[in-house]
Amino acid sequence: MIRYRLGAGAASVRWAMSPIHEVVGLAQLLTEPQRHPMFHPWLRRRRHLPLPDLGALTVFMADGAYRPDFLDPSPMSSEPTFEEGMEALLAAPADQTYAELVDATTGRGAEVGRRLLEDPDRARSEAADALRRLWKTVVEPEWPSMRQALRAEMLDRAIQVNREGLRAVLPRLHPSAACEGDTVTVEKTVDIAVDCPEGLILVPSLFITDRMQCTTSDHWTPAIYYPASGRYLWSAPPTPRTLDRLLGVTRARILAALATPLQTSVVARLVGVTPATASEHLAILRDAGLIDSSRAGRTATHELTEAGRTLLNAASQRP
Repeated sequence: MIRYRLGAGAASVRWAMSPIHEVVGLAQLLTEPQRHPMFHPWLRRRRHLPLPDLGALTVFMADGAYRPDFLDPSPMSSEPTFEEGMEALLAAPADQTYAELVDATTGRGAEVGRRLLEDPDRARSEAADALRRLWKTVVEPEWPSMRQALRAEMLDRAIQVNREGLRAVLPRLHPSAACEGDTVTVEKTVDIAVDCPEGLILVPSLFITDRMQCTTSDHWTPAIYYPASGRYLWSAPPTPRTLDRLLGVTRARILAALATPLQTSVVARLVGVTPATASEHLAILRDAGLIDSSRAGRTATHELTEAGRTLLNAASQRP
């Protein structure tokens, strides 16, 4: 079990997102796609993309192996940029890098150990280069919608904690998590106690589904990464049948998908229409007061209004 001793209690817990963690999580997913069937439609839609060589990164992702914490630095703010994460990764102290590489190569064979430990700075730099290529190729184009989904998740959870307390909310993030007094615990095979003088960071992740990931390094603020609930980015949620008759099949599916704020192109992919057709349906829903749209440059993001959320919730409760 991992025990995070908070000291000041729930007030020392904060929420953050981490774009660099999403890239690391995607790299892990690509090494074991069979474990996460929910991502298969999303991966199939990207088969045309020329995936970069990720060997310098996925070498750390063998089944059961320790993945160095320096690959995934704790977020310094609630919404750090990918570049800020890369700066922290490349600034990891030499002693931390070497010690974590030693742990990562334990039981991996002499050749892997020799290659990674003879030049730790090079191993870290090559892994960072692979991360940057994967970000540019796959994640960065999707990031506006991913960021909106993570924002919605963090806001919902922060409101829940304020209303019900951390002890009630933690098990909802994952059954392995609990809170007793000023200590957060996560069920793991290791036995570690971590003091959190600078607090504990809870980080929703779109690319993990079945477990919590914990950092305990002395060099980062301790963080727990948990499966985010906003996964309609990958597959559309079920649509209440009553909405089909009221709105039409396509608009009903769009309204259900917008339980998580999404970009036009993501909406189009989820419901299987062209972006132009999605825009037409979105305009009708917007004129009806069921969704709001905001624009940043050429990118439009759509989300439910209170009326839209009320309609969706009411339809979902009918048999």
